[in-house]
Amino acid sequence: MPIAKIYIILIVLFFYMDELIKKLLKTRDVCKRRSILEKEGIDKDEIEEILNLVHLQIKGKLKFPRANLMKFSREGLAQASSKYLAEYRTWKIRNKLDEVPNCLDVCCGIGGDSIAMATRWKVVAVEKDKDTIDMAKHNMRVYNLEKNIDFVQGDINKLIEDRNFLDKVRNVNCIFFDPARRAKEGRTVKVEEYAPPLSFVEKLQAISPNICVKISPGTDLYRIKYDCDIEVVSYKGEVKEVMLWFGNFKEKPESNQILASKLPEKITLIKDKSKLNVLQSEPKKYLYEPDPAFIKAHLIDDLAKEFGLNLIDTKIAYLTGNEKIETPLLNRYSVKRVLNPAFEKINSSLSELNIGRLDFKARGVKVDLHNIHRKIRGKGRNEGLVIFTKVNRENQAIICMYDR
Repeated sequence: MPIAKIYIILIVLFFYMDELIKKLLKTRDVCKRRSILEKEGIDKDEIEEILNLVHLQIKGKLKFPRANLMKFSREGLAQASSKYLAEYRTWKIRNKLDEVPNCLDVCCGIGGDSIAMATRWKVVAVEKDKDTIDMAKHNMRVYNLEKNIDFVQGDINKLIEDRNFLDKVRNVNCIFFDPARRAKEGRTVKVEEYAPPLSFVEKLQAISPNICVKISPGTDLYRIKYDCDIEVVSYKGEVKEVMLWFGNFKEKPESNQILASKLPEKITLIKDKSKLNVLQSEPKKYLYEPDPAFIKAHLIDDLAKEFGLNLIDTKIAYLTGNEKIETPLLNRYSVKRVLNPAFEKINSSLSELNIGRLDFKARGVKVDLHNIHRKIRGKGRNEGLVIFTKVNRENQAIICMYDR
């Protein structure tokens, strides 16, 4: 067959697959995607590959603006930082150090953080797995950053003892460390089960004391016993990462701090270590639900002090007050009734309040939400929220309306 004809066939196939992928990306249902491919007469093995590609493209778009050009693996994409979080971290590193000529990215994965850092300074990126580092190299080319990064394929546990590697990173003045958060049984929140374990920072400190470590958001913060600050970060109302800041990244050299930050607003609050005398009261005119990063970081009392609010219970992450407070850190609900959580009483109150459309929340108490959805039904046009929680140690149902 003439080369020109082969070339034309390849172009046709490329555009055919490109259009097919676009069609699949617009189809939310996985079964429908499979059905489309089967109708096109595609082989079973190829169907699985295409479905996996589409899945990664959809998930990748949530993290990277150029996801359609990038390469991913399921595990690599799951662990990768999104563009927004990586840029926040890079912004903070630059603010703390003023100048960052060189950075070391340990366990760079598919390159999410390397992309953000290489946009601003030179990066040495280490990754053990060849396929993963090949993806990272490709992704760097997507962002035209290959000149700003030097990839090293190898096991950091061995490289840390290698003289040639140590010579390569001798001018590094900060390190980003993102260990794999998987054990034999699957994902883990135990920092010493990471690969490498969190204790590996002690070896990295010989290269640079300025280290940022990304750990699982499910980690018990009070089990972190290192000389570092702990920062919990949320993005659009969802906790995404916990970061440990060592060396000059700390807020105060002489002590360790706990921080919570909300993105994209870049609002940060540092936990007050003194005992805060926050008053407790029955729910007032408004009920306030803190951003989850501030709940995770145990900054409920700090928020109460900051905004002049009360607790409804010492162990419950809801605040209350009579003033209408406008802040991205708190979701505000208008309190209508506080009553015993009996279904018939709740239903009666909902009808009296003309509330028909309902959401439910539970905090600090055990409830069967499936059963509640069947048994609690209001009548009316208004939209409401029933919160099952504790008020002064008693189980209560708080009927609210959204205050938007």
